[in-house]
Amino acid sequence: MIFFGKKEDSKKREIKENLGYKDLDIIEIPLEAVAAYWLSLKKVGGKNWKRIVEKEKSYTKEPFIKHILDLITSSFDEQKIRIYANYKKDTLLKEYNRKFVIISIGVLGIVNKENPQQILIRIMSKFPLPPASDIKIYKNAQSLIQQYEDKQDIFVDIYHGENSEILIKNLLFYVIVGRKYGIEKCLELSKNVRSNYFKEGLELINDGFDAEFIKYRLKLQQTEILYNTEQKMNMSIEMAIALKMNFSYDEMFKIAGSFFI
Repeated sequence: MIFFGKKEDSKKREIKENLGYKDLDIIEIPLEAVAAYWLSLKKVGGKNWKRIVEKEKSYTKEPFIKHILDLITSSFDEQKIRIYANYKKDTLLKEYNRKFVIISIGVLGIVNKENPQQILIRIMSKFPLPPASDIKIYKNAQSLIQQYEDKQDIFVDIYHGENSEILIKNLLFYVIVGRKYGIEKCLELSKNVRSNYFKEGLELINDGFDAEFIKYRLKLQQTEILYNTEQKMNMSIEMAIALKMNFSYDEMFKIAGSFFI
């Protein structure tokens, strides 16, 4: 990856350090960094951009960016690339929306000290088909609790990029911890969690806000996060197509400028 992969020269490492990101995540990375990513492909690759992009694909794990890289190295024309890129965008945004809803259900379950099994049923209603059986997920969450109570050193992450089964299991762990041991223990265990959305929800609970306010706050934040993510995806589509069509660096810079205030 140009910014975040294994092979970086000193200049790329400097860019990476300035951005403050260890890996590319379309939700977490700033809009400016997305623009810088595509501009760097143009600057490094020039007219031989395709060779650079082929290497980049082997490093990139971010699903939307990887899909765009696949599309522009295919034989598809501009119109088909835009169509298929937008299909992927819609699919991922719907999935991210569901992940944020699931996380917010978990946070509200903690503030209300709800029965974890009721939380699980509520979460499962968000899927057309459950990612796993209720019994399996609840049993695995209880296993994590047992490890914690046995004083084992465990880290239970919450992250929108995780598969649904693991995300739900981990959320139930925090719901159970919150119910049995309080919000302070949740905060202590979650300090290295990747989801800022989840951590901010816990902070609201710790600050004494009620469930209705927290629900309202999380919904507003979810809307803004997804809108911002869609803008970064739209920018990526247009800049990737410009790269394929051999636009100049300055022309690509102008495209990026269309997405800034």
